[in-house]
Amino acid sequence: MNTDLQIMQEHLKFFTALDQNKTERLYNYLAFVLEANQQINLTSITNWEDAVIKHLFDSLTISKLAWWTDYSLILDLGSGAGFPGIPLAITYPEKNFHVLEASKKKVEFLKTVKHHLNLENLLILNERAETLAHQPDYREQYELVLARAVAELPVILELAIPFCQNGGIFVAFKGPHYSLELERAERAIRLFGVKLEQSYHYHLPLEMGARTLLAFKKIKKTPEKYPRRAGIPAKRPVL
Repeated sequence: MNTDLQIMQEHLKFFTALDQNKTERLYNYLAFVLEANQQINLTSITNWEDAVIKHLFDSLTISKLAWWTDYSLILDLGSGAGFPGIPLAITYPEKNFHVLEASKKKVEFLKTVKHHLNLENLLILNERAETLAHQPDYREQYELVLARAVAELPVILELAIPFCQNGGIFVAFKGPHYSLELERAERAIRLFGVKLEQSYHYHLPLEMGARTLLAFKKIKKTPEKYPRRAGIPAKRPVL
């Protein structure tokens, strides 16, 4: 058997939704990412085992949360090379995933992946979050919004929460310094009408780092002025 495929199977064996077909599709996807990365800056991770753990394992960990099965319309905000949206779309074909990415080069890559893997449950959106969040077809339409390695909490809350339905969930994928980000985000949490529902802590295999999923529930309508125009949330975060 292919050694790289064996490595993937070993590290992902605890994700029970995976079968042989899905695992092989994840293999093809990750191989495609690492190959394309030689021409397009998609990821700083170039080692196969590191990529399996830091990209695929990390992306799929959200499926361990008890409420994961409750949501079927999901937005991946700032998807980049497709993490976590594409691994989740491969593993859960019954759910609908929208991946939002502002970079045209990365969007072209995502479109190629969609065609290559025949991902009928994937919609690719090429736009800035600050712009798309004000369009009625997308504002407050999503049951679940995900953001991995996009920005610090005060910034990403402004970008993500306008997409959430009332009662919907936003999950930020964070590293070991999540508590400092939570402190800095106290005003943003109040302003954007969310409450922290769950903190899920885990360690990546082979001691590759501590991670935390911060799940926020939206409890009131987002003020119409947010998010502010493109670039402003990052330049002048709500602190």
